[in-house]
Amino acid sequence: MSLVSQVQSHRLRLLLLLILLLISGTLIRARWKAPELRSSNPVQSPQLETELVTITPTGFEPVEITRSQGRFMLAIDNRSGLDEVDLYVERETVGRLNVALSRKGKLAWRDTFDFPPGHYVLRAANDQSWRCRIAITPR
Repeated sequence: MSLVSQVQSHRLRLLLLLILLLISGTLIRARWKAPELRSSNPVQSPQLETELVTITPTGFEPVEITRSQGRFMLAIDNRSGLDEVDLYVERETVGRLNVALSRKGKLAWRDTFDFPPGHYVLRAANDQSWRCRIAITPR
């Protein structure tokens, strides 16, 4: 076999390998895109509304939330500079609810709630002046 035929054979192998890689890449891309194309009528889940409360060095922001009854996410971000803030929720007329909200070292805390209509207060155990009033109105 001459040197010229060896070079041509090598080029042919490289060309075939390149074609094989292009076909494989196209098939893989098509496979990843296929579920998006098939789900032309996706099931819509209801949007979950979120109430954001930020803990600052001076207390909660906002200091009051009013919303209608229904499931919602309470998102609390700790920007107070404290490593640990023990929080609790109490109903103004009944007292403390069993809602464990403290997370040592966490800067963000999220959970979903569905409170009945009434007035609630989010408080920090370490400073009783830190309050966020939550008013839940009937639908």
